[in-house]
Amino acid sequence: MKNKPICRTFQLLLLILIVQNTAYSQGRISSPYSRFGIGDIMTTAGVNQRAMGGIGYGISSPFFVNNLNPATYISFDTLSFVFDVGADARQASLQTLNTTETASAASLSYLKFGFPITKWWRGAFGLLPFSSTNYHMQDLSVEENIGSVKRLYRGEGGINQFFIGSGFKLNPNLSVGFNFGYLFGTINQSSANTFPDSAYRMNYKLISSTKINDVYLNYGIYYRKTLKNNMTLAAGASFSNNQNINSTLEQLGYRYFIASTGIDNVVDTIVNVTGARGKITLPTNLGIGFSLAKSEKWLVGADMQYQMWEKYKYFDQVDSLQNNFRLGLGGEFTPSISTVSNYFQRITYRAGLSYQNSFLQLRDQRINEFGISFGLALPLPRTRSTLNLTTELGTRGTTAQNLIKENYIRITLGLSIFERWFIIRKYD
Repeated sequence: MKNKPICRTFQLLLLILIVQNTAYSQGRISSPYSRFGIGDIMTTAGVNQRAMGGIGYGISSPFFVNNLNPATYISFDTLSFVFDVGADARQASLQTLNTTETASAASLSYLKFGFPITKWWRGAFGLLPFSSTNYHMQDLSVEENIGSVKRLYRGEGGINQFFIGSGFKLNPNLSVGFNFGYLFGTINQSSANTFPDSAYRMNYKLISSTKINDVYLNYGIYYRKTLKNNMTLAAGASFSNNQNINSTLEQLGYRYFIASTGIDNVVDTIVNVTGARGKITLPTNLGIGFSLAKSEKWLVGADMQYQMWEKYKYFDQVDSLQNNFRLGLGGEFTPSISTVSNYFQRITYRAGLSYQNSFLQLRDQRINEFGISFGLALPLPRTRSTLNLTTELGTRGTTAQNLIKENYIRITLGLSIFERWFIIRKYD
């Protein structure tokens, strides 16, 4: 007899894969800080991890795919498949000393799939965001002997990642793993200098398009020790070294007048680069985490992450990015997983906080970020699958030195599907 739920699951996954890349490109929220480097580095943590401050290096579960540390894949059940899909909506308030603007976006966030291979080997694959670029800014100044100068900056696009991972059990307590990822995407940027007070001074515009296509590797290790009274202590780490990513650059720079229709009337071309091949150096990334848990009752954990963005290069050009550090703290609590009569006792309640000093330092001000998060895991009837909801509140940047402060709220809805596929059911 055919398993109709499995067929429906595959149909759903196929539909998600078709629309996923489009959803990423349409759902990037506007942020002036995404102008630098390869844009905003996106979290790949699942909705349940986001509710706990984004922790993941030192936690594992058979019910969701933790791609932050591929060594944790070994926790998947030997007879079950796990599907994780998430979508989020975000609204941000952008503040300066004089003005406030709002921006919002919604998109699919991730798709992850975990499965058993052998008793000592587990696998996973999925589609994730890697970075996001989306901004539209203008700066108006008055310069001596020139008059008004308006500078316009635009950017859009980003990088996505398709990954295939494996986790290997070395002994009952220790496992290792890796993720083999393929990075792909395009970042489009433009800058223009215009002169509103002069009818004779020519404007200048530079348009750049960077295409990224290459592999990306990271590795993990995970140790889990069972203590007394169903307690477990765990620690894990994930590492990726400096990696040179193949990229292609196209640039067009020209002088122009603005026609009455608003179209650029090109006078001459200054820069014309087509298909220039080069490398983008992504820096070393190290994350470590710890957790203490009581089986199916509660968990607390902490993560630390360090990225050496001072080593970042764009086509052999060194940028002014800084090394950044991130700290996450969080936990979850389930009153009673075995209670049948009281549904609220079976809900998992989560909370966390996070802090990071980003790779940006502008006008002698470090662009830091702080957030708090809350979440619920709602169990679905007659299954270990859950509907997960997380709300994150955060702030990034400062209004000092005429910079921009972002206050944001992000709501993520996720579905973790846990299915046993290798049990043969008998019917009379």
